[in-house]
Amino acid sequence: MPDFSASHKTSHSTSHKTGSTTTHGGTKKVFAGIDVGGTNIKFGLFHPDGKIIYKEQRPTMAEKGATPLMHLITNIAERLILHASEEEYEVPWLGVGTPGSIDFKTGQVMGSTPNIEGWEGMEIGENLRNRLNMPVWVDNDVNAMALGELKYGAAVGAKSAVCVTVGTGIGGAVIIDGKVVRGETHSAGELGHMTINFDGPPCKCGKKGCLEAYCSSGAMIARTKKRLEKDMTPVFEEILGGDFKKLNIKNIVAAAKKDDYVAKEVLEETAEYLGIGLGNIVNLLNPQLIIIGGGIADGSAEFLSLVAAAVRKQAFANSVKELKVTKAALGNDAGFIGAGLLGENR
Repeated sequence: MPDFSASHKTSHSTSHKTGSTTTHGGTKKVFAGIDVGGTNIKFGLFHPDGKIIYKEQRPTMAEKGATPLMHLITNIAERLILHASEEEYEVPWLGVGTPGSIDFKTGQVMGSTPNIEGWEGMEIGENLRNRLNMPVWVDNDVNAMALGELKYGAAVGAKSAVCVTVGTGIGGAVIIDGKVVRGETHSAGELGHMTINFDGPPCKCGKKGCLEAYCSSGAMIARTKKRLEKDMTPVFEEILGGDFKKLNIKNIVAAAKKDDYVAKEVLEETAEYLGIGLGNIVNLLNPQLIIIGGGIADGSAEFLSLVAAAVRKQAFANSVKELKVTKAALGNDAGFIGAGLLGENR
């Protein structure tokens, strides 16, 4: 298990001492959040005005299984609370965002999580409350992202929005009347497992043709690799040096910016698939906003434009008349910031 002692920091860490809010006795109040992703866990502390004072990330190592992952999250939580204490901050609660359908009242994972094997049934809230002896709130990771964007980001002032993250999986969240919709059994917003082709490629969830099977980072990398094995382009030859282990989303986006035809084809295909799924959601909900998060949205304005065009092509003209498609304003910090707000949203 990695060492999360107070002296250990990474280049991802930030530390600012401005904009603090004082509470009784002069103690500075901050929020603490953890965002569990399929690839990385991001965590940090931020002031009530949204200013981040500290953040880090660690590999999720989901392949090691559910129990080691729970141990890792617990160590990260202790590391986070310890850091706050050392800086004399008061943390009223801990918030955690994680893939899956989450019982918001208890913090238990209720539904399957295709990208984290064995995670279903994990008592995240109970485990952390027992270990930390403090209030802990747990929700779906994209629900948390939506809360962050609603409070500080792209959805400020919006009455309705659909949030989607494009990464290891495809996650979704729905905002109606300024509130995150969780659903009767905590499963609202699972648009990644909407079927867009009943005879399509298999998805990790066990179905075929899910949006995630076409648009996840793994699916994009696989399609790129398949094309390059037939015809290695000069741009990718320069980027990869013949080593497909270096192939990732950042490299695909970088190659597209250099006008590589394979990279551009893959991004265009992915945007088209995503537009089909989101267009269906727009016809159903008629939201003001679609907010797209994840590394590809952060790194490629062209991808965002392609998705917006695909949505407008798929959805009814009247449904997209006032629609705005934008990237998550908080970027990769949206998840842990939203998680830290869960105590306010209880």
